[in-house]
Amino acid sequence: MDSSTGIQVLISSYNCGEYLEDCFDSIEVALSNYKWMMVFCDDASTDNTKTIINNYSLSDDTNCRAVVYQKFEKASTIGIAKNRACSLALQHRAQYPVICFMDSDDTMGAERISGLLPELSEDYPIVFGDFIEQQKNENGEWVKSEEVEGDDSSFDGYIATSTRTEHLTFGPWATLVLASLIPENGVFFREDILNYDDILTWWTLHHRDGVAIKAVPGFITHYQKFNRAGSLFDDYSDEDGDIMLDLWEKKTAIHPVPGYPAEE
Repeated sequence: MDSSTGIQVLISSYNCGEYLEDCFDSIEVALSNYKWMMVFCDDASTDNTKTIINNYSLSDDTNCRAVVYQKFEKASTIGIAKNRACSLALQHRAQYPVICFMDSDDTMGAERISGLLPELSEDYPIVFGDFIEQQKNENGEWVKSEEVEGDDSSFDGYIATSTRTEHLTFGPWATLVLASLIPENGVFFREDILNYDDILTWWTLHHRDGVAIKAVPGFITHYQKFNRAGSLFDDYSDEDGDIMLDLWEKKTAIHPVPGYPAEE
C-alpha cells in the first residue's frame, strides 16, 4: 500500500477523556501525511468524552478528513465493543480500505503508519510491529519500564515482534489491517471470550482461515500504558486466570500452541 491509501482510525473508548488529547496528538503526528478519518465508538462513557470529540472534530488543527462518533450501551465483552467500530468502518472501506486500531488511553508511535503501510498488501493483509509498555514513575509520568524507580528487572518495556510472532500475542494497536478482512456482519474480533479477544482473533484468522500475518520490526508502533488505573491489567483477578485458560484451550482447539500445555 502507498501513501495515497485511505486509512480509518478505529477507537472504542470508555471514560478515557483525560487521555484523549495526548492520544489524538500522537495520531495527528503519525498520520500527518496521509488521507485518514476516525471512527470513534463511545462505550457508554460517563465523563467528558463526547465534548472532547466534538471539539476535536470542529478543530482547524486536525488533518482528519472526517470524524464518525456514536455512543452505545456498555458492551458485555471487549470484542463486542471493538466490533461496533468494525461494523461502522464497512461504510467507508471503499475510500478508506486500511484499518488502524487505536486504544484511547495510549499514544501512537510516530512511525507506525510509515513503517507498516508499505508492507500491507493482499498477500499480507495483517502486519504488526514492535511496541513499548509504559508504567508510571514516582512523579506520575508514563515512562518505559526500565525507567521506573526501583525496577530492577531485566525487562526494559520494549516488546519486539520476534517475541510475539509464534503465539501472535499482540494488540490491534500494533497493527494495520485491510478492511476487506472484516465480514459483512462486522464481527471481526472474537466475541466468545470476555478479554484477550484480539489474541484469539489473530490465531483464528491465521491458523483456521489461512490469513498471512507479517511482522515488521525496527520501529515503535505504540506506547501502551500498562497497569493504568481501571484498565484490564490493573484489575487482573482470579477470573482473568480462568479467562486465560479458556483462551489457550480455544487456541489449541484451532491449532496446537507451542509449549502448551506445559510438559510435566
